[in-house]
Amino acid sequence: MTPPTLTDLARWLRAELGEPQPLRRDGPAEVRRLALALEPGDLPPTLGADALFLHRSRRVGDGWPGLGVLAAHDGFDTHLTTGPNVRLARALGWTDLEEVVWEGRAVGIRATPPQRTWEDLRAALHAELGGEDTAWSPEPPAGSLRLALMNAMNPALVGHVAGLGVRVYLTGQLRPSAVGAAQEQGLGVVALGHRRSELWGLRQLARELEGAFPGLETRVYGG
Repeated sequence: MTPPTLTDLARWLRAELGEPQPLRRDGPAEVRRLALALEPGDLPPTLGADALFLHRSRRVGDGWPGLGVLAAHDGFDTHLTTGPNVRLARALGWTDLEEVVWEGRAVGIRATPPQRTWEDLRAALHAELGGEDTAWSPEPPAGSLRLALMNAMNPALVGHVAGLGVRVYLTGQLRPSAVGAAQEQGLGVVALGHRRSELWGLRQLARELEGAFPGLETRVYGG
């Protein structure tokens, strides 16, 4: 199988994640092996790869000489972590997806999970993402588990999604300033973990790249 070029990979990242300049450093034209990490600190000193992908590439410097460097920050956050992450919704079997728009931009999605109980919903999240940072159930615990996957948490957003009929608020990191608002609204909360959700996105990105380019072999570091 013909391996992709750095240009092929950059074009794909631009189209799929909306990253304007994904190619950060030139390297070998053909990429047979791609290393993926959230940041340079997750990588070993030497890599058996032709190029690397970084979510946060600012500190790559002159490390790993000879390797091409690809990166995506905002687009990765939007499409592959918390927020309007349709990929995660599909992986978890969520239905009735709707964007949550706040101040003119999409900040999350509303959806209905297939699970009927709080315990089953948490079990499905754990199975897909590997755990959580903290969680509490909605009050009352019975009834619909309509949820929102959000890229931020503050009292205004909590009130906004509660007004949309959401009963479970999923996000990366719990914000203490929003805890009272969530409890007043009776919302259940799951803080999935900032790094945990990023690593899910990195693994998903590797799977999609291998699917798009059969001649490519990927390896994810830091998980």
